[in-house]
Amino acid sequence: MNIHVPSTYEIYRGWQSIQGTGLEIGSAVLLAVVLGAASGMVVFLLPTFIACRRKVHNAAVVAVVNCATGMTGVGWVIALLMACVMETDTQRHARLRRSEPATFLNVP
Repeated sequence: MNIHVPSTYEIYRGWQSIQGTGLEIGSAVLLAVVLGAASGMVVFLLPTFIACRRKVHNAAVVAVVNCATGMTGVGWVIALLMACVMETDTQRHARLRRSEPATFLNVP
């Protein structure tokens, strides 16, 4: 009985013929990791982006809450609510021109 045990080189050459040079696989994995990290950062900083886009009066407070407690999940939701509910600059200037007192939700 003649059993052929392939050498490491034969296994490597067989794998290389199936998979290519290996550079394509490494590049795809690296690209997936980079894109995953970038999209994760965008989702993590979404409350800050919303606050800046809405021109919230104290967008820096939203950014600090988001960065300091956002990783807990609860802090991220709180920062998102702050970004969506807080008073914008235009609302604040209009309220100050009318000299209306501030309410709980529109106080920065």
